[in-house]
Amino acid sequence: MYESHYGLNKKPFQITTDPTFLWMGEKHREALTTLKYGVMDNKGFLLLTGDVGTGKTTLINRLIEDFKDKVYTAKIPDPRLTKYDFYRMVSRYFKLPIEVRTKSDFIDPFTRFLSDAQQEKKSVLLLIDEAQRLKQDLMEEIRLLSKLEYQDTKLLNIFFVGQNEFSNILLQPENRALMRRITITYNIEPLDQTETGDYIRHRLKVAGAGYDIFSAGAVEEIYDFSNGFPRQINIICDLAMFFASQFEQRTISRKVVQQCRERISFDTIKRPEKPQQPIYPAAKGPLPAPSKSAGKRSPLTKLWVGIGVALLVACTAGMYFTAPEWKARARKWIEQISHSDETPSRALTQPSQGGSDTTGLSAGTAASSAVDDWTVPSTDELDRPLRMPHRPPAIDAAPLRPDPADAVEWVLKKRQQEKNS
Repeated sequence: MYESHYGLNKKPFQITTDPTFLWMGEKHREALTTLKYGVMDNKGFLLLTGDVGTGKTTLINRLIEDFKDKVYTAKIPDPRLTKYDFYRMVSRYFKLPIEVRTKSDFIDPFTRFLSDAQQEKKSVLLLIDEAQRLKQDLMEEIRLLSKLEYQDTKLLNIFFVGQNEFSNILLQPENRALMRRITITYNIEPLDQTETGDYIRHRLKVAGAGYDIFSAGAVEEIYDFSNGFPRQINIICDLAMFFASQFEQRTISRKVVQQCRERISFDTIKRPEKPQQPIYPAAKGPLPAPSKSAGKRSPLTKLWVGIGVALLVACTAGMYFTAPEWKARARKWIEQISHSDETPSRALTQPSQGGSDTTGLSAGTAASSAVDDWTVPSTDELDRPLRMPHRPPAIDAAPLRPDPADAVEWVLKKRQQEKNS
């Protein structure tokens, strides 16, 4: 379409693999030489790996072309097959006139084929492309095929070509037997910027170009887009040449390549994040961020909490273990104090045997007499609700009222005497 505009014989940047355009840089020359040695010396298992678009398929097509009359070759383009489909495909590529229904239908004729090739002094190469797609059971069948030998000489060379992840597949425990049989491996790396320029000029020269169609700035932009992967280089160079030819430009500048990048780059579409549904109704203001110290109490707070719990336990135990008669007497004493509306002296008077009142007693004597003559109240008195004591109205003379401290002291002395006895 644009070949005549640039004076070319054919398109230089086709996506299809064409061995005539193979650029033999340092990496590819080393890879091709290594693989040729492995095949001609019957090394058994070979492995070629590389990222997508690094030129693996173009390299093995060149290898097959160089071995056209020296090696029997069968190439499996997609090995994701069942065991018997794999045997049928190998038989067809090696032109074996057999019909495969069982494994023995394949093994016997194939062994004879390998022996005949050995007598002809020809190698047999089974090339499996896209090896990372192999199933586990088929990998084991391929390993067993490698055991076909003649007088300690390998009759079959099996060449795996796959992406970088195939190396990780071989490292799995179930594939260790196959991995140990691989004798030669090679990994193709992407091109650097200098190699990218040499690659572009080589393909243009093969296509018949008489000048540098891409400027130095355009080559830099192409490398920045492709990261040195030949397939990406072919894609953007082919589009740039078509785009420039529409504007009658015979030299492609950086700006043209940038415009082409915009047409073939995939922008990452960011989808809006799904808002989280609040568990509780949303507040008017933003919620405060939780503090890192939330849920933690200071040591001082823990100390006060502990002291409070200990006091509560002590009071509860004291009330529980107090004798019933002491509880009743204390209750009686509190009720007598609470009756402050009556005559102050009545709280301290106790009836004598003759029925006379003890109004002439002093406060201390009356309190002592009242405490000594306490008796256990009846059930009706115990069931009567307690009334909180209140302050009596002020009077000129001090009322005769027992000192609570004397009563408490008496109770404690009484408990101590009973314990001692």
